Amino acid sequence: MKKSRSLAIAFAVFIASGLSALEWPVAEIKVRSFFGQRDEARISGGIALADADVVRASGNGKRVISIAQNGNMNGFPSTLGNAVIIAHDDGLLSVYGNLDSIDRVATHETLETGAILGSAGMSGWARQGELIFQVIDKERKTMLNPMLVLPALPDSRGPVIKNVIAMSSSGQIAALGAAKFVRQGQYRLYADIADTVDGSQAPLAPFRVSVLVNGSEAASIPFEVLRAEGGKVYLDSPAYTTATVYSDPERMFLGEITLNRGRADISVIARDTAGNERTVLFSLQIE
Repeated sequence: MKKSRSLAIAFAVFIASGLSALEWPVAEIKVRSFFGQRDEARISGGIALADADVVRASGNGKRVISIAQNGNMNGFPSTLGNAVIIAHDDGLLSVYGNLDSIDRVATHETLETGAILGSAGMSGWARQGELIFQVIDKERKTMLNPMLVLPALPDSRGPVIKNVIAMSSSGQIAALGAAKFVRQGQYRLYADIADTVDGSQAPLAPFRVSVLVNGSEAASIPFEVLRAEGGKVYLDSPAYTTATVYSDPERMFLGEITLNRGRADISVIARDTAGNERTVLFSLQIE
């Protein structure tokens, strides 16, 4: 957890100093999904931008590679389809997938901010006209939430938290909005949490979710980086793998908590990338 938080602080400093901030790759921003979004049973490693049309380079850099649709060595089509990857001086890679073609930049080695890369098409595993935009921290070998290095979006509304449940080790479920008494023990918490940005009604992933028990933090998920280790991809820690976070078809896994006899106040706090917060509080008698 400390590594992830220090990483976010480091990028916040970079952004404030203007050293590593990228520009939005499209003129009109229509976010369909955020980093950390449910992608079937997986976690999305980037941002999907609808009606992308013309796609431009987010920063000065060198073209590392252009990926042609169905052109990888294994013969299996890339999920990105036609894609361009640009290396920037600050150690970041920006990835532009689902392009209509890569012809426009096939012979370019260096690209300036705003250089046209092509238009969004339907070459990858995305919708027609949708851009798949990802950011990779090459030095730390992680996928980075693009919102850490992009200009902030107008966002005046906090996330919505619904249907919070606690599942015991024996599989019994307590809906925290209705339950008043639960037995002591360990519980896995799940909730339906979604965010929106101004001008969009699409349900988006939050930026951070925390769980407090009697005022002390019991669990926290920062949607900042995706790491890969031992064949697993996870957020922040191996406890939050891509399979675990969205193992419930309707809710997000928030973490495990221990409830002891007596009174317990459980707070679920969700924050978005603009800093808006939403908190729900449940007071329970633990028997």
